[in-house]
Amino acid sequence: RWATLNLLVATYIMAADNLTLWQRNYTLFEGDPITVATFGAAIWALTALILTVFGFRWLQKPVLVFVLILSAVSSYYMDTLGVIIDRDMVQNAMTTTIAESRQLITPQFLIHVALFGVLPAALVIWVRIRAQPLWRNLWTWGLMSVVFAGLFVGLTLSQYRTFAAVVREHRELQGSYQPGAPLAGALRYGKMMLASGKVVVAPLGRDAIKGPRLAAAKKPVLTVIVAGETARAADFGLNGYGRDTTPELAARKVIYFADVRSCGTATATSLPCMFSSFGREDYSYARGIGTENLLDVLSHAGVKVAWFENNTGDKDVAARVEKHRLNDLTDPAFCKNGECNDGIFLGFIKDFVANMQGDSVLVLHQIGSHGPAYYLRYPPAFERFTPDCRTTEFTSCTADQIRNAYDNTILYTDHVLARTIDYLAAQDRAIPALIYVSDHGESLGEGGLYLHGAPYFMAPDVQTQVPMLLWMSPAFQAALGVDAACVAARGAAQTLSHDSLFHTVLGLMNIETSARQDRLDLIAGCRHVSG
Repeated sequence: RWATLNLLVATYIMAADNLTLWQRNYTLFEGDPITVATFGAAIWALTALILTVFGFRWLQKPVLVFVLILSAVSSYYMDTLGVIIDRDMVQNAMTTTIAESRQLITPQFLIHVALFGVLPAALVIWVRIRAQPLWRNLWTWGLMSVVFAGLFVGLTLSQYRTFAAVVREHRELQGSYQPGAPLAGALRYGKMMLASGKVVVAPLGRDAIKGPRLAAAKKPVLTVIVAGETARAADFGLNGYGRDTTPELAARKVIYFADVRSCGTATATSLPCMFSSFGREDYSYARGIGTENLLDVLSHAGVKVAWFENNTGDKDVAARVEKHRLNDLTDPAFCKNGECNDGIFLGFIKDFVANMQGDSVLVLHQIGSHGPAYYLRYPPAFERFTPDCRTTEFTSCTADQIRNAYDNTILYTDHVLARTIDYLAAQDRAIPALIYVSDHGESLGEGGLYLHGAPYFMAPDVQTQVPMLLWMSPAFQAALGVDAACVAARGAAQTLSHDSLFHTVLGLMNIETSARQDRLDLIAGCRHVSG
Protein backbone atom coordinates (compact mmCIF):
# COMPACT_ATOMS: atom_id res chain seq x y z
CA ARG A 1 0.00 0.00 0.00
CA TRP A 2 1.18 3.56 -0.69
CA ALA A 3 0.74 4.53 2.96
CA THR A 4 2.94 1.64 4.08
CA LEU A 5 5.70 2.71 1.69
CA ASN A 6 5.63 6.27 3.10
CA LEU A 7 5.92 4.94 6.65
CA LEU A 8 8.87 2.73 5.70
CA VAL A 9 10.68 5.64 4.04
CA ALA A 10 10.02 7.95 7.00
CA THR A 11 11.40 5.32 9.40
CA TYR A 12 14.43 4.73 7.19
CA ILE A 13 15.29 8.46 6.98
CA MET A 14 15.03 8.86 10.75
CA ALA A 15 17.27 5.82 11.31
CA ALA A 16 19.86 6.30 8.55
CA ASP A 17 20.07 10.05 7.82
CA ASN A 18 19.67 11.69 11.23
CA LEU A 19 22.71 10.53 13.18
CA THR A 20 23.63 14.08 14.25
CA LEU A 21 20.03 14.82 15.23
CA TRP A 22 19.95 11.77 17.50
CA GLN A 23 23.32 12.66 19.03
CA ARG A 24 22.23 16.21 19.80
CA ASN A 25 18.84 14.97 20.99
CA TYR A 26 20.56 12.66 23.48
CA THR A 27 23.04 15.34 24.64
CA LEU A 28 20.62 18.25 24.98
CA PHE A 29 18.02 16.20 26.84
CA GLU A 30 20.77 14.81 29.10
CA GLY A 31 20.19 11.21 28.07
CA ASP A 32 16.73 11.00 29.64
CA PRO A 33 15.29 8.00 27.76
CA ILE A 34 11.64 9.07 27.88
CA THR A 35 12.35 12.64 26.70
CA VAL A 36 14.78 11.48 23.99
CA ALA A 37 12.30 8.87 22.72
CA THR A 38 9.35 11.26 22.84
CA PHE A 39 11.20 13.97 20.90
CA GLY A 40 12.42 11.40 18.36
CA ALA A 41 8.90 10.03 17.92
CA ALA A 42 7.54 13.55 17.39
CA ILE A 43 10.11 14.19 14.64
CA TRP A 44 9.32 10.80 13.07
CA ALA A 45 5.62 11.77 13.02
CA LEU A 46 6.54 15.09 11.37
CA THR A 47 8.56 13.26 8.72
CA ALA A 48 5.69 10.87 8.06
CA LEU A 49 3.30 13.82 7.83
CA ILE A 50 5.50 15.57 5.23
CA LEU A 51 5.76 12.43 3.11
CA THR A 52 2.02 11.75 3.43
CA VAL A 53 0.91 15.26 2.49
CA PHE A 54 3.20 15.60 -0.53
CA GLY A 55 3.73 11.94 -1.46
CA PHE A 56 0.27 11.14 -2.80
CA ARG A 57 -0.59 9.04 -5.88
CA TRP A 58 1.53 9.96 -8.92
CA LEU A 59 3.61 12.42 -6.84
CA GLN A 60 4.59 9.75 -4.35
CA LYS A 61 7.62 8.15 -5.97
CA PRO A 62 9.18 11.41 -7.27
CA VAL A 63 8.77 12.94 -3.81
CA LEU A 64 10.21 9.91 -2.00
CA VAL A 65 13.17 9.65 -4.39
CA PHE A 66 13.93 13.36 -4.02
CA VAL A 67 13.70 13.28 -0.23
CA LEU A 68 15.85 10.16 0.05
CA ILE A 69 18.66 11.60 -2.08
CA LEU A 70 18.40 15.04 -0.45
CA SER A 71 18.63 13.49 3.03
CA ALA A 72 21.63 11.38 2.00
CA VAL A 73 23.48 14.42 0.61
CA SER A 74 22.76 16.75 3.52
CA SER A 75 23.38 14.07 6.16
CA TYR A 76 26.84 13.40 4.71
CA TYR A 77 27.93 17.02 5.13
CA MET A 78 26.18 17.27 8.49
CA ASP A 79 27.73 14.12 9.92
CA THR A 80 31.27 14.48 8.51
CA LEU A 81 31.83 18.26 8.45
CA GLY A 82 29.24 19.58 10.90
CA VAL A 83 27.69 21.67 8.11
CA ILE A 84 24.10 22.81 8.60
CA ILE A 85 22.10 23.20 5.39
CA ASP A 86 20.10 26.37 6.08
CA ARG A 87 19.09 29.32 3.89
CA ASP A 88 22.57 30.82 3.87
CA MET A 89 24.14 27.50 2.93
CA VAL A 90 21.65 27.10 0.09
CA GLN A 91 22.60 30.61 -1.05
CA ASN A 92 26.29 29.62 -0.95
CA ALA A 93 25.56 26.56 -3.07
CA MET A 94 23.61 28.59 -5.62
CA THR A 95 26.39 31.17 -6.03
CA THR A 96 29.43 28.89 -6.07
CA THR A 97 31.60 27.85 -9.02
CA ILE A 98 31.93 24.48 -10.74
CA ALA A 99 35.51 24.18 -9.51
CA GLU A 100 34.50 24.71 -5.89
CA SER A 101 31.57 22.29 -6.17
CA ARG A 102 33.80 19.65 -7.69
CA GLN A 103 36.10 19.77 -4.66
CA LEU A 104 33.21 18.85 -2.37
CA ILE A 105 32.21 15.80 -4.43
CA THR A 106 34.66 13.22 -3.14
CA PRO A 107 34.71 9.42 -3.55
CA GLN A 108 33.49 8.98 0.03
CA PHE A 109 30.61 11.39 -0.63
CA LEU A 110 29.60 9.49 -3.78
CA ILE A 111 29.71 6.16 -1.96
CA HIS A 112 27.59 7.56 0.88
CA VAL A 113 24.97 9.01 -1.46
CA ALA A 114 24.88 5.80 -3.50
CA LEU A 115 24.33 3.59 -0.45
CA PHE A 116 22.06 5.86 1.60
CA GLY A 117 20.24 7.70 -1.18
CA VAL A 118 20.38 6.11 -4.63
CA LEU A 119 19.95 2.48 -3.47
CA PRO A 120 16.84 3.08 -1.32
CA ALA A 121 15.48 5.38 -4.06
CA ALA A 122 15.90 2.53 -6.56
CA LEU A 123 13.98 0.23 -4.22
CA VAL A 124 11.18 2.81 -4.03
CA ILE A 125 11.02 2.94 -7.83
CA TRP A 126 11.09 -0.86 -8.08
CA VAL A 127 8.32 -1.63 -5.59
CA ARG A 128 4.83 -1.91 -7.04
CA ILE A 129 2.05 0.10 -5.36
CA ARG A 130 -1.23 -1.73 -4.88
CA ALA A 131 -3.97 -0.05 -6.89
CA GLN A 132 -6.95 1.37 -4.96
CA PRO A 133 -10.00 3.43 -5.91
CA LEU A 134 -9.50 7.19 -5.77
CA TRP A 135 -12.05 7.63 -2.97
CA ARG A 136 -10.21 5.12 -0.79
CA ASN A 137 -6.86 6.83 -1.50
CA LEU A 138 -8.34 10.19 -0.56
CA TRP A 139 -9.85 8.75 2.61
CA THR A 140 -6.53 7.13 3.60
CA TRP A 141 -4.62 10.32 2.72
CA GLY A 142 -6.89 12.48 4.87
CA LEU A 143 -6.90 10.04 7.77
CA MET A 144 -3.13 9.55 7.74
CA SER A 145 -2.52 13.31 7.56
CA VAL A 146 -4.76 13.92 10.57
CA VAL A 147 -3.25 11.02 12.54
CA PHE A 148 0.36 12.11 12.00
CA ALA A 149 -0.43 15.77 12.59
CA GLY A 150 -2.21 14.83 15.81
CA LEU A 151 0.61 12.53 16.84
CA PHE A 152 3.21 15.25 16.25
CA VAL A 153 1.21 17.87 18.16
CA GLY A 154 0.33 15.47 20.98
CA LEU A 155 3.90 14.26 21.51
CA THR A 156 5.20 17.82 21.38
CA LEU A 157 2.64 19.08 23.89
CA SER A 158 3.35 16.19 26.25
CA GLN A 159 6.67 17.87 27.19
CA TYR A 160 6.14 21.26 25.62
CA ARG A 161 8.07 23.34 28.14
CA THR A 162 11.13 21.11 27.90
CA PHE A 163 11.05 20.87 24.11
CA ALA A 164 10.32 24.57 23.57
CA ALA A 165 13.16 25.69 25.84
CA VAL A 166 15.75 23.41 24.22
CA VAL A 167 14.70 24.10 20.61
CA ARG A 168 14.58 27.85 21.26
CA GLU A 169 18.01 27.96 22.89
CA HIS A 170 19.66 25.35 20.64
CA ARG A 171 18.60 26.04 17.08
CA GLU A 172 21.33 23.70 15.88
CA LEU A 173 18.92 20.90 16.87
CA GLN A 174 16.47 22.13 14.23
CA GLY A 175 19.31 22.48 11.74
CA SER A 176 20.25 18.81 12.21
CA TYR A 177 16.89 17.46 11.05
CA GLN A 178 16.86 15.74 7.67
CA PRO A 179 15.07 16.43 5.39
CA GLY A 180 13.39 19.29 7.26
CA ALA A 181 16.40 21.61 7.56
CA PRO A 182 17.44 21.65 3.86
CA LEU A 183 13.81 21.86 2.72
CA ALA A 184 13.14 24.82 5.02
CA GLY A 185 16.40 26.43 3.91
CA ALA A 186 15.50 26.09 0.24
CA LEU A 187 12.04 27.55 0.84
CA ARG A 188 13.47 30.50 2.76
CA TYR A 189 16.05 31.09 0.02
CA GLY A 190 13.36 31.00 -2.66
CA LYS A 191 11.24 33.44 -0.67
CA MET A 192 14.22 35.77 -0.26
CA MET A 193 15.01 35.72 -3.98
CA LEU A 194 11.38 36.32 -4.97
CA ALA A 195 11.13 39.26 -2.58
CA SER A 196 14.27 40.84 -4.02
CA GLY A 197 13.50 40.17 -7.67
CA LYS A 198 12.19 43.66 -8.44
CA VAL A 199 14.47 45.70 -6.19
CA VAL A 200 15.35 49.18 -7.43
CA VAL A 201 18.80 50.22 -6.20
CA ALA A 202 18.54 53.18 -3.81
CA PRO A 203 21.19 55.91 -4.10
CA LEU A 204 23.79 56.39 -1.39
CA GLY A 205 26.40 59.07 -0.88
CA ARG A 206 25.53 61.10 -3.95
CA ASP A 207 26.95 64.10 -2.09
CA ALA A 208 30.42 62.51 -1.98
CA ILE A 209 33.34 64.75 -2.96
CA LYS A 210 37.10 64.61 -2.65
CA GLY A 211 38.31 66.24 0.55
CA PRO A 212 41.01 68.91 0.54
CA ARG A 213 43.86 66.48 1.25
CA LEU A 214 42.94 64.18 -1.64
CA ALA A 215 42.26 67.08 -3.99
CA ALA A 216 45.65 68.63 -3.24
CA ALA A 217 47.71 65.44 -3.64
CA LYS A 218 50.49 65.90 -6.19
CA LYS A 219 50.11 62.37 -7.58
CA PRO A 220 47.14 60.05 -7.97
CA VAL A 221 46.20 58.35 -4.69
CA LEU A 222 45.69 54.59 -4.78
CA THR A 223 44.13 52.43 -2.07
CA VAL A 224 44.23 48.68 -2.63
CA ILE A 225 41.50 46.77 -0.75
CA VAL A 226 42.29 43.07 -0.43
CA ALA A 227 39.15 41.13 0.46
CA GLY A 228 40.58 37.97 2.00
CA GLU A 229 38.89 34.59 1.91
CA THR A 230 38.51 32.20 4.86
CA ALA A 231 41.50 33.52 6.82
CA ARG A 232 40.95 33.17 10.55
CA ALA A 233 42.70 35.45 13.01
CA ALA A 234 43.62 32.50 15.23
CA ASP A 235 46.21 31.29 12.67
CA PHE A 236 47.72 34.68 11.85
CA GLY A 237 51.24 35.12 13.18
CA LEU A 238 50.60 38.85 13.62
CA ASN A 239 47.79 37.88 16.01
CA GLY A 240 50.12 35.98 18.33
CA TYR A 241 49.68 32.50 16.81
CA GLY A 242 52.34 30.03 17.93
CA ARG A 243 53.50 29.49 14.35
CA ASP A 244 55.07 32.30 12.36
CA THR A 245 52.63 32.26 9.47
CA THR A 246 53.12 35.96 8.63
CA PRO A 247 56.91 36.53 8.65
CA GLU A 248 56.94 38.83 5.62
CA LEU A 249 54.17 41.12 6.86
CA ALA A 250 55.86 41.30 10.25
CA ALA A 251 58.86 42.83 8.49
CA ARG A 252 56.73 45.56 6.90
CA LYS A 253 55.29 48.48 8.81
CA VAL A 254 51.69 47.32 8.90
CA ILE A 255 49.05 48.17 11.47
CA TYR A 256 47.38 44.97 12.61
CA PHE A 257 43.94 45.08 14.21
CA ALA A 258 43.79 42.24 16.70
CA ASP A 259 40.07 41.96 17.51
CA VAL A 260 37.85 42.09 14.42
CA ARG A 261 34.51 40.32 13.93
CA SER A 262 33.02 39.35 10.59
CA CYS A 263 29.55 40.20 9.34
CA GLY A 264 28.78 36.59 8.48
CA THR A 265 30.35 33.15 8.26
CA ALA A 266 30.19 32.72 4.48
CA THR A 267 31.18 34.82 1.47
CA ALA A 268 27.63 35.21 0.15
CA THR A 269 26.74 37.18 3.28
CA SER A 270 30.00 38.69 4.51
CA LEU A 271 31.33 40.10 1.24
CA PRO A 272 28.34 42.29 0.33
CA CYS A 273 27.81 43.18 3.99
CA MET A 274 31.36 44.45 4.52
CA PHE A 275 31.11 46.78 1.50
CA SER A 276 27.66 48.03 2.50
CA SER A 277 26.82 50.93 4.80
CA PHE A 278 24.76 48.60 6.99
CA GLY A 279 26.24 46.97 10.05
CA ARG A 280 25.80 43.27 10.74
CA GLU A 281 22.67 43.90 12.81
CA ASP A 282 20.93 45.83 10.01
CA TYR A 283 22.22 44.04 6.93
CA SER A 284 19.99 41.78 4.84
CA TYR A 285 20.26 40.42 1.33
CA ALA A 286 17.47 42.71 0.11
CA ARG A 287 19.06 45.77 1.69
CA GLY A 288 22.46 44.84 0.31
CA ILE A 289 21.40 44.56 -3.33
CA GLY A 290 18.84 47.34 -2.95
CA THR A 291 21.28 50.05 -1.87
CA GLU A 292 24.46 51.44 -3.39
CA ASN A 293 27.64 50.46 -1.58
CA LEU A 294 31.16 51.67 -0.83
CA LEU A 295 32.30 51.30 -4.44
CA ASP A 296 29.39 53.43 -5.67
CA VAL A 297 30.11 56.19 -3.13
CA LEU A 298 33.75 56.28 -4.20
CA SER A 299 32.63 56.52 -7.83
CA HIS A 300 30.29 59.40 -6.98
CA ALA A 301 33.32 61.26 -5.60
CA GLY A 302 35.19 60.87 -8.88
CA VAL A 303 37.44 58.00 -7.75
CA LYS A 304 38.06 55.23 -10.29
CA VAL A 305 37.13 51.81 -8.90
CA ALA A 306 38.12 48.42 -10.34
CA TRP A 307 37.42 44.93 -9.01
CA PHE A 308 39.69 41.95 -9.76
CA GLU A 309 38.03 38.61 -9.02
CA ASN A 310 39.83 35.37 -8.11
CA ASN A 311 37.05 33.70 -6.13
CA THR A 312 33.44 32.62 -6.62
CA GLY A 313 32.17 36.04 -7.69
CA ASP A 314 31.66 39.55 -6.39
CA LYS A 315 28.12 38.80 -5.07
CA ASP A 316 26.88 41.91 -6.94
CA VAL A 317 29.16 44.23 -4.94
CA ALA A 318 30.91 45.31 -8.16
CA ALA A 319 27.75 45.44 -10.26
CA ARG A 320 28.30 49.08 -11.27
CA VAL A 321 32.11 49.34 -11.51
CA GLU A 322 34.86 47.97 -13.77
CA LYS A 323 35.34 44.24 -13.14
CA HIS A 324 37.84 41.60 -14.24
CA ARG A 325 37.70 37.83 -13.67
CA LEU A 326 41.08 36.18 -13.14
CA ASN A 327 40.10 32.70 -11.97
CA ASP A 328 39.29 31.57 -15.51
CA LEU A 329 42.83 32.24 -16.75
CA THR A 330 45.28 29.52 -17.73
CA ASP A 331 48.61 31.09 -16.74
CA PRO A 332 50.76 28.00 -15.99
CA ALA A 333 52.70 29.86 -13.28
CA PHE A 334 49.61 30.38 -11.13
CA CYS A 335 46.69 28.37 -12.51
CA LYS A 336 45.88 24.66 -12.46
CA ASN A 337 42.85 22.44 -11.87
CA GLY A 338 40.57 25.17 -13.21
CA GLU A 339 41.63 27.71 -10.56
CA CYS A 340 44.39 30.27 -9.97
CA ASN A 341 46.22 30.99 -6.75
CA ASP A 342 46.50 34.59 -5.60
CA GLY A 343 49.95 35.13 -7.09
CA ILE A 344 48.04 35.91 -10.29
CA PHE A 345 47.18 39.36 -8.91
CA LEU A 346 50.58 41.02 -9.00
CA GLY A 347 50.90 41.32 -12.78
CA PHE A 348 47.47 42.92 -13.01
CA ILE A 349 48.27 45.33 -10.18
CA LYS A 350 51.35 46.51 -12.11
CA ASP A 351 49.30 47.00 -15.28
CA PHE A 352 46.63 48.89 -13.38
CA VAL A 353 49.13 51.28 -11.78
CA ALA A 354 50.94 51.81 -15.08
CA ASN A 355 47.70 53.02 -16.67
CA MET A 356 46.31 55.03 -13.74
CA GLN A 357 44.91 58.41 -14.74
CA GLY A 358 43.59 59.60 -11.38
CA ASP A 359 42.73 58.69 -7.80
CA SER A 360 41.72 55.05 -7.65
CA VAL A 361 40.60 52.17 -5.45
CA LEU A 362 41.55 48.67 -6.55
CA VAL A 363 39.74 45.71 -4.96
CA LEU A 364 41.34 42.26 -5.03
CA HIS A 365 38.99 39.40 -4.08
CA GLN A 366 41.21 36.48 -3.09
CA ILE A 367 40.73 32.71 -3.17
CA GLY A 368 42.92 32.87 -0.06
CA SER A 369 42.41 29.92 2.26
CA HIS A 370 39.19 28.55 0.80
CA GLY A 371 38.65 24.90 1.69
CA PRO A 372 38.43 22.04 1.55
CA ALA A 373 41.20 22.02 -1.09
CA TYR A 374 43.68 24.01 0.99
CA TYR A 375 46.61 22.34 -0.78
CA LEU A 376 45.61 24.00 -4.07
CA ARG A 377 45.89 27.50 -2.60
CA TYR A 378 49.69 27.67 -2.42
CA PRO A 379 52.59 26.67 -4.71
CA PRO A 380 55.10 23.95 -3.73
CA ALA A 381 57.58 26.51 -2.37
CA PHE A 382 55.13 27.27 0.44
CA GLU A 383 54.70 23.68 1.67
CA ARG A 384 56.57 24.63 4.84
CA PHE A 385 54.30 23.06 7.42
CA THR A 386 54.38 19.35 6.64
CA PRO A 387 53.01 16.80 6.21
CA ASP A 388 50.05 18.68 4.74
CA CYS A 389 46.66 17.28 3.79
CA ARG A 390 46.68 16.73 0.01
CA THR A 391 43.04 15.81 -0.47
CA THR A 392 39.57 17.25 0.08
CA GLU A 393 38.63 14.07 1.98
CA PHE A 394 39.33 15.23 5.51
CA THR A 395 38.70 11.77 6.96
CA SER A 396 41.85 10.66 5.12
CA CYS A 397 43.99 13.24 6.94
CA THR A 398 44.99 13.78 10.54
CA ALA A 399 44.11 16.97 12.41
CA ASP A 400 47.75 18.07 12.16
CA GLN A 401 47.84 17.52 8.40
CA ILE A 402 44.70 19.62 7.92
CA ARG A 403 46.13 22.37 10.12
CA ASN A 404 49.45 22.26 8.24
CA ALA A 405 47.75 22.69 4.86
CA TYR A 406 45.62 25.54 6.17
CA ASP A 407 48.59 27.33 7.73
CA ASN A 408 50.43 27.08 4.42
CA THR A 409 47.59 29.04 2.82
CA ILE A 410 48.06 31.81 5.40
CA LEU A 411 51.78 31.77 4.73
CA TYR A 412 51.12 32.28 1.01
CA THR A 413 48.62 35.08 1.68
CA ASP A 414 51.37 36.70 3.78
CA HIS A 415 53.71 36.45 0.78
CA VAL A 416 51.20 37.84 -1.73
CA LEU A 417 50.36 40.80 0.52
CA ALA A 418 54.03 41.50 1.22
CA ARG A 419 54.93 41.43 -2.48
CA THR A 420 52.02 43.77 -3.22
CA ILE A 421 53.20 46.17 -0.51
CA ASP A 422 56.77 46.03 -1.82
CA TYR A 423 55.66 46.86 -5.34
CA LEU A 424 53.42 49.70 -4.18
CA ALA A 425 56.27 51.11 -2.07
CA ALA A 426 58.73 50.95 -4.98
CA GLN A 427 56.62 52.46 -7.80
CA ASP A 428 56.39 56.25 -8.17
CA ARG A 429 53.23 56.81 -10.20
CA ALA A 430 50.80 56.73 -7.28
CA ILE A 431 50.60 57.49 -3.56
CA PRO A 432 49.65 54.06 -2.17
CA ALA A 433 47.97 52.37 0.78
CA LEU A 434 46.62 48.86 1.32
CA ILE A 435 43.94 47.50 3.59
CA TYR A 436 43.34 43.77 4.05
CA VAL A 437 40.48 42.04 5.83
CA SER A 438 39.15 38.51 5.54
CA ASP A 439 35.46 37.89 4.89
CA HIS A 440 35.12 35.15 7.54
CA GLY A 441 37.12 32.50 9.34
CA GLU A 442 37.25 28.70 9.23
CA SER A 443 36.77 25.66 11.44
CA LEU A 444 39.49 23.00 11.27
CA GLY A 445 37.74 20.29 13.25
CA GLU A 446 37.22 22.08 16.56
CA GLY A 447 34.03 20.80 18.14
CA GLY A 448 33.49 18.50 15.16
CA LEU A 449 33.07 21.44 12.75
CA TYR A 450 34.94 21.92 9.48
CA LEU A 451 34.96 24.67 6.83
CA HIS A 452 32.62 27.61 7.48
CA GLY A 453 29.03 28.77 7.02
CA ALA A 454 27.73 27.86 10.49
CA PRO A 455 24.68 29.94 11.51
CA TYR A 456 26.04 33.03 13.28
CA PHE A 457 24.23 32.26 16.54
CA MET A 458 26.22 29.03 16.94
CA ALA A 459 29.37 29.85 14.97
CA PRO A 460 32.61 29.44 16.96
CA ASP A 461 35.05 32.34 17.24
CA VAL A 462 37.35 30.81 14.62
CA GLN A 463 34.63 31.41 12.01
CA THR A 464 33.83 34.99 13.06
CA GLN A 465 37.17 36.43 14.24
CA VAL A 466 39.15 37.63 11.21
CA PRO A 467 42.51 39.29 10.48
CA MET A 468 42.60 42.91 9.38
CA LEU A 469 45.60 45.13 8.65
CA LEU A 470 46.50 48.48 7.14
CA TRP A 471 49.66 49.62 5.35
CA MET A 472 50.25 53.23 4.34
CA SER A 473 53.31 54.46 2.51
CA PRO A 474 55.12 57.46 4.05
CA ALA A 475 53.98 59.49 1.03
CA PHE A 476 50.36 58.49 1.70
CA GLN A 477 50.59 59.43 5.37
CA ALA A 478 52.09 62.82 4.46
CA ALA A 479 49.72 63.63 1.58
CA LEU A 480 46.54 62.49 3.34
CA GLY A 481 47.69 63.69 6.76
CA VAL A 482 47.10 60.37 8.53
CA ASP A 483 48.75 59.71 11.90
CA ALA A 484 49.58 55.98 11.78
CA ALA A 485 50.28 55.72 15.51
CA CYS A 486 46.89 57.24 16.28
CA VAL A 487 45.13 54.76 13.97
CA ALA A 488 46.97 51.85 15.59
CA ALA A 489 46.05 53.06 19.07
CA ARG A 490 42.42 53.60 18.14
CA GLY A 491 42.17 50.15 16.60
CA ALA A 492 43.77 48.51 19.64
CA ALA A 493 41.41 50.21 22.07
CA GLN A 494 38.19 48.66 20.78
CA THR A 495 36.58 45.58 19.32
CA LEU A 496 36.18 46.13 15.60
CA SER A 497 34.04 44.53 12.93
CA HIS A 498 33.28 44.60 9.23
CA ASP A 499 30.99 47.52 10.10
CA SER A 500 34.09 49.77 10.01
CA LEU A 501 35.33 48.96 6.50
CA PHE A 502 32.87 51.18 4.59
CA HIS A 503 33.56 54.23 6.75
CA THR A 504 37.31 53.65 7.19
CA VAL A 505 37.98 53.43 3.46
CA LEU A 506 36.08 56.68 2.90
CA GLY A 507 38.09 58.29 5.69
CA LEU A 508 41.35 56.85 4.41
CA MET A 509 40.69 58.30 0.94
CA ASN A 510 39.55 61.64 2.43
CA ILE A 511 36.09 61.37 0.85
CA GLU A 512 33.60 63.80 2.36
CA THR A 513 30.03 62.54 2.44
CA SER A 514 27.09 62.32 4.82
CA ALA A 515 27.19 58.52 4.38
CA ARG A 516 30.41 58.27 6.43
CA GLN A 517 30.18 57.97 10.23
CA ASP A 518 33.07 59.16 12.40
CA ARG A 519 32.46 56.56 15.10
CA LEU A 520 33.08 53.73 12.62
CA ASP A 521 35.89 55.44 10.71
CA LEU A 522 39.26 54.43 12.18
CA ILE A 523 40.88 57.43 10.49
CA ALA A 524 38.55 59.97 12.11
CA GLY A 525 40.42 61.96 14.73
CA CYS A 526 43.75 60.68 13.39
CA ARG A 527 44.38 63.23 10.65
CA HIS A 528 46.95 66.02 10.99
CA VAL A 529 45.61 69.55 10.68
CA SER A 530 46.45 71.03 7.26
CA GLY A 531 49.08 73.73 7.04
